[in-house]
Amino acid sequence: MAVEYKGDEFLYLVEIPDESSTKNYRLFNQTDGNTDIEADSIELDTKDKTGEDYGKVSQSISIEGILTEGDEAVRYIKKAIRQKRFVKIIEVNTRTLDTEEGAYMISSFGRTFSNGDYATYSIEGSLNGEITEGTLQEVPEGAPESKIGAGNGGEGAEG
Repeated sequence: MAVEYKGDEFLYLVEIPDESSTKNYRLFNQTDGNTDIEADSIELDTKDKTGEDYGKVSQSISIEGILTEGDEAVRYIKKAIRQKRFVKIIEVNTRTLDTEEGAYMISSFGRTFSNGDYATYSIEGSLNGEITEGTLQEVPEGAPESKIGAGNGGEGAEG
């Protein structure tokens, strides 16, 4: 019997370099994620055969979530797009800990602040280069527990 996946069994990590090394950070409170692979086609029409072949192949990602205080990954992505830097993003299957990672050009970063709702973020990016497959030893920690009623209501919107 096949065991189906649920959306929450996949998440995205961001590799953030510092002075001496790099560390993978989990995007907090991810509510949606999407990976698309598309291929253009080239029409073949010769004396021997007709048909289509692969043209340019591209991959893009889209990630959405709730802005959460202390989310280093969101802060890093916002800074990277302003500085025109590529971001290494890692897609993780939390069931097997298998990963696919690549360098992405962040094509869009948005934040939404609807009155009465949680503040949210959305990120879109396009792959630059190749995907590398791997396996994690462990998934980085997610968002800390909310502190409802403690000072700012616990829903600190990261700026």
